[in-house]
Amino acid sequence: MRKFRLYPPVWFLAMLTLQWVLLRNIANPLDILPWIRVAGWGFVIGGTAVFITAAFSFRRHRTTILPFEDSTDKLIQSGIFRVSRNPIYLGEVIILTGTALLTGQLSPWVAVLLFAGGIDRNVIRWEEQALQRRFGADFEAYCRKTRRWL
Repeated sequence: MRKFRLYPPVWFLAMLTLQWVLLRNIANPLDILPWIRVAGWGFVIGGTAVFITAAFSFRRHRTTILPFEDSTDKLIQSGIFRVSRNPIYLGEVIILTGTALLTGQLSPWVAVLLFAGGIDRNVIRWEEQALQRRFGADFEAYCRKTRRWL
C-alpha cells in the first residue's frame, strides 16, 4: 500500500491558509510595537529571497528539486546550501514567521510550529534517506559540515 504524502508546497500553502483561518476566527491580539510588523515584512521578503535563491541553485546545477527522483544526479553543497541543507524549507519557515509577525496575533504561530515540525519529521528525514542512498559517503560528509536548518 502506498503511503500518503503531503507534498511540501501543498503543506506550505495549507499552513498559510491555516494562519488566515486562525486569524479570522480566534482573536488573540498581542501588544506589539509597530516596528515588529515592519520586521514581519523583512522576514517575508528575506524568506522569499532564501527560497528563490535555493530554487535557482537547482536550475543552475541542472538537477531536480525532488531528491527522490532518479534524475537527481548532483548533490548541491555550494551557495546557500553551504549554510543550510534545506534552504527552501528554511525560506518557507521564515515567510510563515513573517506573516505571523505581521498579524500581531498569537494564533498564526501555531502554523509556524506545525510546518517546521511537520516538514522536519515527515519530509526532510524522508528526503535525507533518499539522498543518503543516492550519494552515500558524500552526503554523510555534507551532513557533518552543514546543519539541517541553520
